[in-house]
Amino acid sequence: MMLPPKHSVTVFTALLLVGLSGCASTASKDEPSTTQSSIAATEAKPEAATTTSTSTAATTPVITAAPAPATTEAAAPALSQNELNKQVWDAAQAGDAATVSALLQQGADANTATASGETALHAAVAAGSLPAVMQLVDKGANVNAATASGWTPLHHAARFGRADAANYLLKQGANPKAVTLGTPSKTPVQMAMDKGDIRTARILGY
Repeated sequence: MMLPPKHSVTVFTALLLVGLSGCASTASKDEPSTTQSSIAATEAKPEAATTTSTSTAATTPVITAAPAPATTEAAAPALSQNELNKQVWDAAQAGDAATVSALLQQGADANTATASGETALHAAVAAGSLPAVMQLVDKGANVNAATASGWTPLHHAARFGRADAANYLLKQGANPKAVTLGTPSKTPVQMAMDKGDIRTARILGY
């Protein structure tokens, strides 16, 4: 095998070095371009995020509470004392304990009475509403109030067979020996016996 001349080797080596130098130069030129592209892309991302955030804030609706409607309903006028008294008597006669209580709270007189002297307590006893009876007594109703004919709430209890009301009134100090006016006069127990109401008569002391 023949070896190339010495100067041929030298030329070949020089060409090889030139080629390598050219490749390196090309690579160096391309590298900054790639780096700049990466930096540009990185810088663009925060800007896009900022744009998205601003857009979201701009489209978010603002919710505010609706104003409460103005109240135009006028307050009911206060009842006069006479009207309160009349209504509490009517409620007692109807045995409406809830209304009796409400009217007493508004200032109705627990001892309000008709022209003949029949009080709201008489009316409540006759109606058989023990709760109404208790409401009136609690507010100061006189358990021994008598009508023009001498009838007390106990007489009404005996007449209408209201044994529970009779028992309660006795505990509140009602007089079982009160007598009606006229002839013959009668006590509550006598009135209960006339009605044949043994239970009430026994409560009254028979």
